[in-house]
Amino acid sequence: MLSTKEIFAKRKIFHDTDSKMVLTFKVLSDVNRYRIFRILAAQPKLSVSDIAQILKISLPLASQHIKILELANLLQKERAGKIIFPKLKYDNPLVQAAVKTIQQTLKHNGLK
Repeated sequence: MLSTKEIFAKRKIFHDTDSKMVLTFKVLSDVNRYRIFRILAAQPKLSVSDIAQILKISLPLASQHIKILELANLLQKERAGKIIFPKLKYDNPLVQAAVKTIQQTLKHNGLK
């Protein structure tokens, strides 16, 4: 059994970033959002309509998923006229880590 002192010492491993990481995992736990993330890691210059067609989902549904990814600070949007191009926020270390993990997992399983 841990002493009170040991319990407080163990609690010091928790950080404010824990909630950000949990949010990232929750957001990416939806298969369509994960696939959008993965698609954009491989091909960063796709429009929302391109993504919707690739995933065989409606444009409003693709837009909704992209909005959730954006609110989680995983994506940002670029506009070129009427076309919106979502792109990964590589300045977010969680994005960098997720992309690296996806690439390593695919490589390990012999996929691209």
